[in-house]
Amino acid sequence: MKKDEHKKFVVIKSQLIKKLLNMPKPIAMKVLERINYKMHLQKENILKQAFEENLLTEKEYNEKYKDMFYDEFGSDSFMQYINAVMNAKIDFFITENGRILKRKDELEKRFGLKIASSEDALKMTG
Repeated sequence: MKKDEHKKFVVIKSQLIKKLLNMPKPIAMKVLERINYKMHLQKENILKQAFEENLLTEKEYNEKYKDMFYDEFGSDSFMQYINAVMNAKIDFFITENGRILKRKDELEKRFGLKIASSEDALKMTG
């Protein structure tokens, strides 16, 4: 795998978030499941890059973050967040994962990228 192969992120415009929120729930869930599956496939690469860039240590990951932020779809929102911290040029990370939203202050302070729910993101982008 090439070094930057997993870097396939784009900025999601507020209109697309609104469209996703207005889709019938089963269709929106399918879209999110596909995104989650693709992120799951990249977990090893994301962790390797995070350790190499000294964003976090393996010990810190295992003690503080491993398996802490899985959502109801089986996706590790921490992997998505840490990948966004390293690779995306965005103002904030959008998630509906209640576990990550509860600890957003700690994560924002540690990693420097704001976290928001989709509703909060829509309010911020107006």
